[in-house]
Order: sequence, then C-alpha cells, then structure tokens
Amino acid sequence: MDAVPVLRVAFAFIIMLAASRSDWKSRTASDTYWFVLGIFGMILLAAQIYLDGVSPLYILFLVPVGILFLDTLWDRKGMFEEGLNPVPIVLYIIAFVALAALVALYWQSAYLWQLMSILFIFALIILFYQFNIIKGGADAKALLALSIVFPVYPVFDFLPLIPIPVDVAQYLFPFSFLILFDAALITIVVPIGLFIYNISKGDTRLPVMFFGYRMSVSEARKKFVWPLEYIVEGGRKLTLFPKTMDSYDEVYDELEKSGAEDLWVTPKIPFLIPLTISVLFSTIVGNLIFLFVR
Repeated sequence: MDAVPVLRVAFAFIIMLAASRSDWKSRTASDTYWFVLGIFGMILLAAQIYLDGVSPLYILFLVPVGILFLDTLWDRKGMFEEGLNPVPIVLYIIAFVALAALVALYWQSAYLWQLMSILFIFALIILFYQFNIIKGGADAKALLALSIVFPVYPVFDFLPLIPIPVDVAQYLFPFSFLILFDAALITIVVPIGLFIYNISKGDTRLPVMFFGYRMSVSEARKKFVWPLEYIVEGGRKLTLFPKTMDSYDEVYDELEKSGAEDLWVTPKIPFLIPLTISVLFSTIVGNLIFLFVR
C-alpha cells in the first residue's frame, strides 16, 4: 500500500477532528489548523512531484499555491489600502511569473493541468465564500488546505469502493470538491431534524420550519444561532436568509422593544464536523457520481 495516500488521509482527519472539536465548542477554529494542514499538503505535494519522476521544475508550482493559500491566513491591509502596500503586490507578481513559466514550458502536459486543478478549486471556494454559499471563513480555509493535501483521490488496494472510471474524471471532479459535496449531503439531516422538531412543537409554518425553530429572545442571545426575524418599517419581517453581522444585539433589542418574546432562529451549523466526516466517507465510498460514468 502506498504510504502517501495513507499519510494524506490520516493527517487530514486528525487535524480536521481537532478543528471540529473547537468548532463545536465555540463555532470558531484557529488558523493554526489550516496553516499546519496546508504546509503538510505542500510538503506531500513536493514529495509527489519527486516520486512521479517528472521535471523538478514542477516544484515551482508550490510558489503560487503557497502564496495564494498563506495570503488567506495573513491579516494584512489591502494592496492599495492607505497607500501602496508593495509586499503583497510583489508576492503576487512572483506567483504569476512562476505559474506563467510553468504554463509556457509545459502547457501541453497533462501533469501540469492535473496540478492546476488545485488552483481551480481555490478559485471556486473563494467564489463560494464571496457569495455566502460557504458561510464560515474557517470552512473556506479548511477546504483550501484540503485541496492542497488532496491534489488527487487517495487510492488504496481496495478503496474507494466506487472505482475511478478514468484518470481524467478525478481532475474534472477533484477530491476536495467531493469532500464539500458529501459534507453538504450529510447536512441534509439538519432540515429533516428541524422539520420533525417543529412538528413535535406544533410550529408548522412553511417553509421556515425546515430552516429554523422558535426560541425566546433572551435565550437566542446566548446560543449559536442566527435570527430569522428582524424589525422593519411596518413590523416584524421573517426571512430564510440570515443577515451577516458582527453582533445581533441590536436586532434582539429591537425585537424586545416591539414586544416580541420569541422569534424564529436558524442554528449555526459547525460545518467542520460534516467536513471531517466527509473526509473518511469520501475516502472509503468514493464519488457517487462515478456510478453513472463509464
């Protein structure tokens, strides 16, 4: 059995498990987890390039990957915030030059485009985060780190149970995206659970009963929840899409002033937990979509 896939899965699962514990307790996870996971992924990526026996120039690919990834963990000013900030500009120029050199030299090589799937996933995850499809910054950083750790599917003697039909399939549907996909499937239990809970309480308002539950305003202040009700001109407004705010105290204050004793809320799901489960599930089962690909 190849040791590299074992290392990838074991290390990723251990780090994700520790981060999940933090996410459950505080709904936050330190960037240290993602720094360690990402650096480990880059070390393994360098080892993979060496073991694959390709040109050592492919090591240059670690330059744009490292700069783009570490920049997500770097709390810095914008490039043009309060004047010109040359350090990030220089780093991104270096990343672009290294990537451009590789494309110029090996643009006809399938190996290069296999590696490029990491950057494609980077772009997709950042896009999902910007459009609030991925809500938590820790979730996005975890997926970025996982995309480095898993540039290819981890394949063992008898796993995954669903075989990869052709090599190109794993680059069209990268493993890190599969982890996100399976984690999203796992969270389907949440609306089902909310539906059953609300039925038991007699709260049968559709469709919000699939997205949240009623809670007293005083209790909501202390729980890991997002309010689904707000005070607007004309009274209370119910929404299925909670607003992103640093603090919801003003929202709760306004509700209490209006005489509201309870409101609809939606739980802050510690998404790192389904992501962690998905690492093992995706490794063992494989990609369900491959059942339909020949």
